[in-house]
Amino acid sequence: AAYAGYAEAEERTERAENHIIKNLSPDVGTLRLTYTMIDKNNIDANASIRRLALLFGVDMEQMTNGDKVTIKGEYDDGTPCNVNFYRTKKRSDRRVSLSNIKKHTKVGDFLALSYKRNEQGDYILIINVTASASLFVTKQSRVTQVS
Repeated sequence: AAYAGYAEAEERTERAENHIIKNLSPDVGTLRLTYTMIDKNNIDANASIRRLALLFGVDMEQMTNGDKVTIKGEYDDGTPCNVNFYRTKKRSDRRVSLSNIKKHTKVGDFLALSYKRNEQGDYILIINVTASASLFVTKQSRVTQVS
């Protein structure tokens, strides 16, 4: 019974994640984090991340081995960070790294990176969709229990 409750909560969280992603900019990059991604902070730049980079004038296809471009970013709690788009020196893999990723995420978290603009210019907003969705599901559960 405990496992069924856990699976149900996980399913509700995933539905809430999908709802959040649908309401973000259509040009959103997404990442489901693994232990290695967080520990080593070198994340393969999937197609959605490469599309996001293009919004900032970073064409990862045109980069050469060792090239790196840093874009200002901000976590959804307001903490500033740097988002690095780069090609590895030896194998030319396309990668992205997020400063302070260990403080803001855990294994299995689903991140959305979105293009934003403020008075200081363009930046990348990093949203921990899993944390937001879990908070939403928790609040919904409390409302249901009170009703």
